Amino acid sequence: MAPSSDLLSFVNPVVPLSRATQGGLQYGHQITVKGMFLQSCGTRFAVNFQTGFSDNDIAFHFNPRFEKGGYVVCNTKQKKWSKKEERMMINPFQMGVPFEISFLVENSGFQVKVNEKEFTKYIHRMPFHRVDTISFTGGVEVKQISIEDTRAVSVQKMISEVQCNPSPFGSPESEEQKQNPPSYWQAIAAPITQTVVHTVQSTPGQMFPVSLQVPSAHNPAPSC
Repeated sequence: MAPSSDLLSFVNPVVPLSRATQGGLQYGHQITVKGMFLQSCGTRFAVNFQTGFSDNDIAFHFNPRFEKGGYVVCNTKQKKWSKKEERMMINPFQMGVPFEISFLVENSGFQVKVNEKEFTKYIHRMPFHRVDTISFTGGVEVKQISIEDTRAVSVQKMISEVQCNPSPFGSPESEEQKQNPPSYWQAIAAPITQTVVHTVQSTPGQMFPVSLQVPSAHNPAPSC
């Protein structure tokens, strides 16, 4: 049985919220968030990948802001915020417009897409396997959150392709076989045979017959 790719999925949670992940984050996990920014609830929202329900250890803080023309802040917090804050001076989100964000966990960092378009890659500053909780804060309405294992999806795809596409290494047909119908090959592939019986001595005083099938002289077997 192919492994299941769905690890977690829930719909219409209330924000602010924190949700524990099953077994923590692993390489190949993809977290997809569908939601909408609410105009009446401030000017920013955040998605945090953290350790536990406390905000002392946040491996990845993804924080879109609708201030100063709009930008996105990415950072890491280990008791205090890192001084190496990353800012993308562009905001792909719009107030009141549905969005989809996907976070793919890779060995080197989080690959982030917004509305299926590459947005940024945040290099890990602490081991991603320490992340066991995802939290949401700010003025955002979350419609759905799902976590899937893209490695399991790849295995399922490979199995499906093998089942739908038979092996290309079957016995190839020669040009002569393609030009002649099956009945032609059935006729010449089954020559008339004669049975020749020989006797072989097994032990002194005992003989037993052995039958050999040989082609008839009038119907020689086709040469290979």
